[in-house]
Amino acid sequence: MMLRDPDWRSPPFPEPDTSAAPVQIWRLRLDDAPFEALRPLTVPAEHDRARQFQFEADQHRHLAGRGLARAALASRIGCAPRELSIVEDPNGKPRLDGEFENDSSLEFNVAHAADTIVVALSREHPVGIDVEPQDRADAPEDLAQRVLTDAERRRWHALPATDRAAVFIHLWTCKEAFLKATGTGLRRAPDTIECSMENKTAVALNDADADYSPDIPASEWALHPFRVSGDLIGAVVRRHRLPSPPLFADAPPLIDRFSSS
Repeated sequence: MMLRDPDWRSPPFPEPDTSAAPVQIWRLRLDDAPFEALRPLTVPAEHDRARQFQFEADQHRHLAGRGLARAALASRIGCAPRELSIVEDPNGKPRLDGEFENDSSLEFNVAHAADTIVVALSREHPVGIDVEPQDRADAPEDLAQRVLTDAERRRWHALPATDRAAVFIHLWTCKEAFLKATGTGLRRAPDTIECSMENKTAVALNDADADYSPDIPASEWALHPFRVSGDLIGAVVRRHRLPSPPLFADAPPLIDRFSSS
């Protein structure tokens, strides 16, 4: 399985049009975003929500996800992070609300795994992102039965046993990013989506269940798997097409810019 290793860049970006790239993916490690740096970026309701988590690590991840989303959006829109109103739709997908809802035409999505947060921004078209540890565990057969289509399971069983766990996590990551992009979440079964593969790497998505009629066919959503860092892998899915490649950016300078202003 050959995933792309992106060229993670740090702002400011030299090209005048790069900061307005139609798709941006921001990466932040928790060690680079202490609580005191996140609080100026986030609002009291998000602090209250964080306190509902039992463990401090989960509180940190929640605030880091919201803080990074606010900083990335504010950088694009040209406002302060705390001026933005972020709400969740009935399926839990976050979106902009209020005065910037229509003016910005920005869609975004957040994911985290271990100590890393990622945020995807997309101009005009819905986007979803997911990240997972590639070596988190062997893929159990019962999970494969629920997540993979019949054709995917046949290809998966044909792989060397040493490759199956990594390929399963890769396929799950692509499907999760798609479900987050469409806003359906797990209301749509993962085994109704099929990944087209090249060299054990997913390159496209298709609907696999003839009885399921989505508003927008899966084939009209673009897929871009990538390596986040170390053993973390990710996938971003966007309606319409993805620029090749998206802008991949490291977020610490962005967090520092807003937390010190």
